[in-house]
Amino acid sequence: MDIFDRNAEKYDAWYDKNRELYEAELELLPKPVSPSLEIGVGTGRFAIIGIDVGIDISLSMLKIARKRGVECVWGDAANLPFKDKSFRSVYLVFTLCFLEEPVKVLREIKRALNGTLVTCVVPADSRLGREYARKDSPFYKKARFYTEKEVVNMLQDTGFKVKEIRRRKLKYDEKDFVCFIAES
Repeated sequence: MDIFDRNAEKYDAWYDKNRELYEAELELLPKPVSPSLEIGVGTGRFAIIGIDVGIDISLSMLKIARKRGVECVWGDAANLPFKDKSFRSVYLVFTLCFLEEPVKVLREIKRALNGTLVTCVVPADSRLGREYARKDSPFYKKARFYTEKEVVNMLQDTGFKVKEIRRRKLKYDEKDFVCFIAES
């Protein structure tokens, strides 16, 4: 997405300005099992938990992620350049809302995964989700926020079994940040 290429530095700076929120998000993520992949790795902010490789369509974002030491692959989540069952864990952190075809991407993850998928969102029906959806942000203008139920349904419809749902208060309540842990 062109918006991320043009605004990679601005996107990355948000995490420094909002360090407390970022650290709360990191704490909620389960540790990856190798080999692991983050789809929509962006600037590598979440890959630092020990994810082996990240993929993104934004070259500007990948340049920043590489500076953080993340092994990066340029590519499209809907057509992952990996063999079947290549990964034991896959992460999709704040990426689902930016995907044009989320179900297609989830099916592609299912193909490349032999293990656990961690999908994290700010739910549409949360107070924070409603706030983000109204923001005059170049990023959120392109986002489509989903409710917890919609995410569970997408995961189940693509063959995943949801094993755990973790919630974390970032600003308003425990519905601000939600991670779905599912098995392929």
